Amino acid sequence: MGKAFTISRVGHVGIHVTDMDRSLAWYRDVLGLTLTGRWPMGSGEMAFMRFDEEHHNIVLFTHPTKVTPENRNAGYNALQHIALEMQSRDEWLKALNDLRKKGVKIERGPLIHGPEGGDGPGTLLGGSGSRSFYFNDPDGNSIELYTDMMKVPAGEQFPRQEYAEVFKRP
Repeated sequence: MGKAFTISRVGHVGIHVTDMDRSLAWYRDVLGLTLTGRWPMGSGEMAFMRFDEEHHNIVLFTHPTKVTPENRNAGYNALQHIALEMQSRDEWLKALNDLRKKGVKIERGPLIHGPEGGDGPGTLLGGSGSRSFYFNDPDGNSIELYTDMMKVPAGEQFPRQEYAEVFKRP
């Protein structure tokens, strides 16, 4: 089946949160987002947040049920992680340093996904070569900051034949 249309990037991510004020402060103070607006929605509320001139990149929604450790990843909270791209390795290193200074616990990484990262945990043999690290927001949602993802031009196989052996474990 042919490709009928092209998606260019992730436009925004919607996240259920258990405490809107706490989450708004965290996304503002820790990640530097700007609040576009906050409105009532059903029995809770929603808030649009942005990185720059886009109206919103992250949308926070009041979680519709009480979250416990047992139901944390069931139903409404089936989010695995949110990956946010950094424009350069320099910006990525600045983010890693800033988050550490703010007391954010880095859950995994920093690491390099792919054979470039060696055999360490989380390097993902078939990965893109991107540098990344992971941390959680106040509700336990996993966030990845990454840079340097390789490009795979349309129609090309990955890995290319000339270096396919690199992606096989010795």
